[in-house]
Amino acid sequence: MQFMQQNAVYIFLALFIGWMLWQRMIAPKLSGVKTISAGEYLQMRKQPHTLLDVRQPGEWASGHPKTAVHIPLGEVTKRMHEIEQDKPVVVICASGNRSAMAATALAKSGFDTVYNFSGGMGAWQGAGLPLKSGA
Repeated sequence: MQFMQQNAVYIFLALFIGWMLWQRMIAPKLSGVKTISAGEYLQMRKQPHTLLDVRQPGEWASGHPKTAVHIPLGEVTKRMHEIEQDKPVVVICASGNRSAMAATALAKSGFDTVYNFSGGMGAWQGAGLPLKSGA
């Protein structure tokens, strides 16, 4: 018990890091979510698919992929019916954490082909993919 009291901060950090790794890396793989890089997306973007941006409205307004559908992460489970199930879904956010959670939820709900866009909007912009400003 004394060990836990003396090391509570470290234990908390270890649990938090473990949870983050689970959410971002392990859970998506277990659910069938695939990761797609900006380079891979450049090759498949002409194929029919849905690009889903799960960032918050303020993030969306500051610039988003031109063809993206916007459903913030907190609304994904309520608004899944707005996403076509017969096409692959590519989910993007700022860094890849929220998109991994959304992609996992979609896969668990029966979406067949779901991708998590690796690196988020930073990777999107780094690849020179087109952006649209405003809502």
